[in-house]
Amino acid sequence: MSAEPVLRRGLLALALAACLSLACDEGDPVVEEDILTRLSAIPGLTVREEALDAQFPASARFFVMEFEQPADHTRPDGPRFRQRMTLLHVSSDNPMVLYAGGYFVSLQASRREPTQLLNANQLSLEHRFFGPSRPSPADWSLLTLKQSADDFHRIVQAFKPLYPRKWISTGASKGGETMVFFRRFYPDDVDGTVAYVAPIARYDDARFVDFQEAVGTAECRERLKAFQRAALTRREAMLAQMETRARERQLSFTHLGLERAFEHALIEHYFYFWQYDSLSRCDSVPLATASDTALMDELDGRVGLGFFSDADVDAYGPYYYQSATELGFPRPFESHLADLLRFPGTDVPASYLPQGVTATFVESAMPDIQDWVAREGERLMFIYGAQDPWTAAAYELGGARESALYSVPAGNHGARISQLPVAERNEAQALLRQWAGAESRASGLQSQSWRLEPEGEEFGPRPPGSRQR
Repeated sequence: MSAEPVLRRGLLALALAACLSLACDEGDPVVEEDILTRLSAIPGLTVREEALDAQFPASARFFVMEFEQPADHTRPDGPRFRQRMTLLHVSSDNPMVLYAGGYFVSLQASRREPTQLLNANQLSLEHRFFGPSRPSPADWSLLTLKQSADDFHRIVQAFKPLYPRKWISTGASKGGETMVFFRRFYPDDVDGTVAYVAPIARYDDARFVDFQEAVGTAECRERLKAFQRAALTRREAMLAQMETRARERQLSFTHLGLERAFEHALIEHYFYFWQYDSLSRCDSVPLATASDTALMDELDGRVGLGFFSDADVDAYGPYYYQSATELGFPRPFESHLADLLRFPGTDVPASYLPQGVTATFVESAMPDIQDWVAREGERLMFIYGAQDPWTAAAYELGGARESALYSVPAGNHGARISQLPVAERNEAQALLRQWAGAESRASGLQSQSWRLEPEGEEFGPRPPGSRQR
């Protein structure tokens, strides 16, 4: 074998090592060897490559991975679990977007809005205790904001040598607040955060009731309330239809009971409408005189009876636990239905906790996060929808530096930068590019081949409304 190829490989390795030890200047190109080889060398990481469809550039690659984590980061030598994640790789010379949905991670490749705007790589993380990313046996006391932040920190530290450019974290709803929590404990792990529709709620938060009493127009609010009362008045007919649909779909309601599940779904219908729909579609909600089937079709179609079934209650158990211990939750919007309810005050996280699990609320958790944002936060961007009920618990910037908060007029829980008025949209995009170090290379990062996702697909599957973010 000629000495020249060996020498060339040796020089390449030296150049790569020098760059990864931060000897490279910020603008120098990153020398790449095969990314799968480099990923496979990360201790504790298992990785497999998956094919991408035609919507992605031919040069992009997609990997499904699991990363070994301590169940308890204060006891790194104790039990461990494997945290699931995915990677959309473009180039080590591009920024990295760290994305969390706050729940499960999709094993299908996607591009969040910042990923598209920056032509960035994207590392998507599953939250601990969701799906297979759960310690066994499950010690629920380890499902905390700090333990989750420690998970993310270990992942960032493992991947930064492969992606030495700027990092931007992002997420929507629970994912957005999760990324703010992460910044509170590890403020320097990323260079900026874009949090979409991210609430910071209180225990039994009455602000949500006040918001729902004033959102939209009086006419629409009354139509939604009339629908709820009509369905409750015809309880027996509604329950019969619900039983039929449950049998057809093989849904069970042992955890809540069929009748309580019906009431909870109906209470949340109002919240759901404002969370996911728009004032212009209020006339799509059936009138109180509509048939039993029309009322049930509306409830099932907008809210989804399956979300209250045993399978979904079990799958989202970690969320209910977090809400009952640290995240807080909305006070149920139900006083206008008080004379018709048989299970008042029960549409709260405590009703959905996993079997045998108890929870004690930590009053200081959310005030600590808000205080950090207002006093020490920097490079934070919050995007809200003006008619989304979760906006009732929006963060307050206070003295946060190099930060911004935007509201999409008439927007809902799908609010994003592209929906902002032109001036604010341009300002937000410029701020994001600045955080990503893209000002000097903006033309290279604004790749036209990365089209924006269609409306409604930005944040993945829709979780239940007032019970889930």
